[in-house]
Amino acid sequence: MDSTSFFKQGDIPLNVFYFEVVFLGKGNEKMKSIFQEVSGLKVTVENPEKREGGDNFFAHQLPKSINYENLVLKRCLTKSTELEKWCRDAIENFEFKPFDINLRLVSSKSEANEGVANFPLAVWSFEQVFPISWELAAIGSEKNEFTIETLTLKYRKFTKTF
Repeated sequence: MDSTSFFKQGDIPLNVFYFEVVFLGKGNEKMKSIFQEVSGLKVTVENPEKREGGDNFFAHQLPKSINYENLVLKRCLTKSTELEKWCRDAIENFEFKPFDINLRLVSSKSEANEGVANFPLAVWSFEQVFPISWELAAIGSEKNEFTIETLTLKYRKFTKTF
């Protein structure tokens, strides 16, 4: 069994990080936002089974198409922003304006970058992104918790660019 580790000697895994969403295109700087949780970074190849006539012991797996999961972003509820306006225009007014975005996994501190905050650890690029769902987590007046909003986005495709 291989005794090598994923981490190099002396490496400490990061436990403080966040996700930054940057909307590409001139004039979209105000839509930049920070999220605490991201899911949906998943791509699969659909490969239906094709059986040959008379051969019951074998089935061909033929790649057909690429499928992408929805991108789900979660953060603490904030005051009204340009991002919220973009979502409301789509969901409430049925006015969709797709954007290309970069999703950055950002360290709050990086020893590799001499303690400088906002050091990107990974970047994914998404094409033709638009909102399909917005959700507010359950709110309890007796709980002393932050209210979490969830934004679900559909997109054409994504690639890891860094």
